[in-house]
Amino acid sequence: MTQHEAQLNGFLVNVFNDILRLEEASIRKGPCKNLSVSEMHVLEAVEKSSVDASGAAGMAEVAAHLSITSGTLSVAVKTLEQKGYLVRSRGSRDKRRVTVALTPAARSALESHAAFHETLVARAAARLSEAEIAALSTALASLHAFFAEL
Repeated sequence: MTQHEAQLNGFLVNVFNDILRLEEASIRKGPCKNLSVSEMHVLEAVEKSSVDASGAAGMAEVAAHLSITSGTLSVAVKTLEQKGYLVRSRGSRDKRRVTVALTPAARSALESHAAFHETLVARAAARLSEAEIAALSTALASLHAFFAEL
């Protein structure tokens, strides 16, 4: 590994760990202290995957969004359902289709989490010039595409 590659590796590992640590701390201070970062990400995926008027999302769509198996998602959904953040139901037309919907508690958690991300990005961007932000955005888009291909 070259010196630049080692430095890049260090940045990737450290930034990932720093963001995870800050995210965990934010959740612990927020309205939903009993959520893990992974559970918060499941709630975000349900919100982003919602396709019908009721705001329900299909389990398959949520699992695909998270790049996890439906079995792994089922375990997470069961826990979130027991904690009062999700409601699971069967499709009215197709009983094989299982959907999940956010509860008001989940929406509150997501609002708090979105505020955390907005603050984090604003504070990070405040340290950079417009040119640095543009260069960082381009570089991160390339990294994201690389990781998506793996």
